Amino acid sequence: MEILGYSERGILNSLFFEIRGHSDTLHVINEFLSEISYPYRDVQLEAKDVAILIEQSFSDFGDADAVLLIDSEKGKQTIFIEAKVKTWHRHEWLIEEEYKRFKDGIEKNKVSSSNLFTQLYHKMRLFEEMRCDWECFRDSEINFPTWSSKSPRKIGGNEVVLGAVKKLSGYLDEAFYISIVPDSSSNLRIFFEDILKSSLPDEIKENDVRGWGYIAWEKVEKFCKEFNLTETLRVFEFNRGQIY
Repeated sequence: MEILGYSERGILNSLFFEIRGHSDTLHVINEFLSEISYPYRDVQLEAKDVAILIEQSFSDFGDADAVLLIDSEKGKQTIFIEAKVKTWHRHEWLIEEEYKRFKDGIEKNKVSSSNLFTQLYHKMRLFEEMRCDWECFRDSEINFPTWSSKSPRKIGGNEVVLGAVKKLSGYLDEAFYISIVPDSSSNLRIFFEDILKSSLPDEIKENDVRGWGYIAWEKVEKFCKEFNLTETLRVFEFNRGQIY
């Protein structure tokens, strides 16, 4: 039986399920984590155990393409992953253009909820509010900037969502916010090192982005080849025109 998933969700589903079925799961997931670039700090995560939530809803704070809950010697960390692909007819997807659309949306008081940086901001606010007082988080209404499409925001009463929040509440030592995108590794490096921190909107401080990181789809595919993740490589091929 062949299973081929569509777009970024299909690839991430295949990737993490195939890693889960590997004979040396922890080694492979740690190797994957080591492929992520963190431009603003030295990060070396060595997971002893991992729980993964795929396409998890956090109600008004948006869905996360994946959430990795990591037990390590350094504590309990959360990794939020937001992934993007380009449309079939689009020649290229550039992170600098995505960021420009985000900044333009702020100026016009209308930021797209599907923008990568909007989604990263939402997960950052989610984690910050939970870390301050997660016990009362369920009933809290969180004020968002005027450019947000909705304010205040709250987690709501969906029991499945609250179950995910409860699970996440055990991993509040540290958070990382990872972008997986169809831009090149070199463009990503230039953007994060030379552009982002010098042009942050007022609501995002320089200290807020210390946990931000990135990995290009091309690097994920190379990783899959290195560890012979053949099912995921077939999904890459199936989605070829939308990845890069």
